[in-house]
Amino acid sequence: MRLVFSKRGWNPPSPAIFIDRDGVINHRRPDDYVLSWSQFTFTPGIRQALRDLAILRLPIIVISNQSAVGRGLLDAAALETITCRMHEALLSDGTPVSAVYYCTHKPEDGCICRKPLPALLHKAAADFCIELAKSVFIGDSDADVRAAEAAGCKPVLFGAGLTACSHSSTWTEGLPVAASAKELFQVVTQLLKKSVLLPAASTYAPYG
Repeated sequence: MRLVFSKRGWNPPSPAIFIDRDGVINHRRPDDYVLSWSQFTFTPGIRQALRDLAILRLPIIVISNQSAVGRGLLDAAALETITCRMHEALLSDGTPVSAVYYCTHKPEDGCICRKPLPALLHKAAADFCIELAKSVFIGDSDADVRAAEAAGCKPVLFGAGLTACSHSSTWTEGLPVAASAKELFQVVTQLLKKSVLLPAASTYAPYG
């Protein structure tokens, strides 16, 4: 499932800021799914962090597994409504989200779009002319990290792996970590500076 909010492509190819949804943009619901906008709660500080990242003028694209649809708990129209409300809220902050890509299948369906496989990242890169090797992917689980690495992106672990699903206790070692939203801007810009010339606005110091 793809929702495009900006038809702009980048020429020459641009890096992008990819970001997971549940656990990063909004709180996860313990042992449940976000099934309506009333259940969607932004994580503390994330709206400010995304507004800060928006000054880099790079495409911001959400990549997320949403198996509640495949499980019959949520229909595609309801997911689209939640997504549009999220987009409107972020846009009101000055954060334009270029697009949202969802895999709506259950894990047992074997869909090639489901993270940790990188198909959604490749699709977004083709749609928006994105240079994956210079892009970052902000996520909160090893599935996000593995998808980023498989696509050639630089992973950023948000919240110190709050939803780690790896059997290894050392899977976070060596990963760039933003333990809170306040740290996200600095962690992401430091990674991007290693591979791309950021606009002058990247010298902005968020949070005063």
